Amino acid sequence: MIDKPSDMFDRDGEWAQLSRFVTSTFERATLGVVSGRRRQGKTFLLQAMCEATGGFYFGASEVVPKPEALRQLGDALREFTGSPAAYRFQDWGQAIDTLLALATDRPIPVVLDEFPYLARESKELPSVIQNALAPRRTQRLASRARLLLCGSSISFMSELLAGQAPLRGRAGLELIVATFDFRVAAEYWGLRDRRLAALVYFVLGGTPAYRAEQLDGETPQRVEEFDDWVIGHVLNPANPLFREVRMLLAERSFQTSFTTPRPARATRSTWRPSAPMANSSRWAR
Repeated sequence: MIDKPSDMFDRDGEWAQLSRFVTSTFERATLGVVSGRRRQGKTFLLQAMCEATGGFYFGASEVVPKPEALRQLGDALREFTGSPAAYRFQDWGQAIDTLLALATDRPIPVVLDEFPYLARESKELPSVIQNALAPRRTQRLASRARLLLCGSSISFMSELLAGQAPLRGRAGLELIVATFDFRVAAEYWGLRDRRLAALVYFVLGGTPAYRAEQLDGETPQRVEEFDDWVIGHVLNPANPLFREVRMLLAERSFQTSFTTPRPARATRSTWRPSAPMANSSRWAR
């Protein structure tokens, strides 16, 4: 297994699964899908794997038209390969084949992070990848790339491999990077008092990025300090955690609207009120 970086806390299971996938002996390009809520360390995990193996990482930008996304990917490839010539793609078919060609002599991870951003502007992209990874396709057989699609929209990422989706049955890895459980979170926060650890967990759960990004590592050291800590940080309107619940609910609502088709609107020919409703005096008024 590839050595885990010393600055990565826990995630032994996720690192082992990712290492096993990247170093697998498959003599062809293989697809993997990585998902999980935001701020769980997915990007950190994938970037660390690319650094350890010489892999390629590309993080997509939100609300970027298809031509601009292809240009950004081409720029990232030029920097990665050191090519004096620019990579310019007319479509995603060319781009995916170029990504597969990065790994002809040994397996390396090829990461497309924030994949839902790309697919939102290019609805054909999952089908393009399906065709690129056709079982007997020459470009796939000549490649040992471990193509990893990553995203924070769990519903969207799971639907990539579900039902009649183009990529159903194509993936060799489906990794979900979950929040820390209570025991791991307590260790991460450096809390030995189980009651204090439980109180902090009830408020923040097991999201690791809260400690580094929103709290700058500040944690209560005694139960007596807990109330002041909550007031000074979690309930502080100047701290992003103050609005985190609203953001999480809005994020879930966005993911649902992105992946779930809107129901057909009722028309006069297809909808009739029930008899009690039609005859109700409340509605008559």
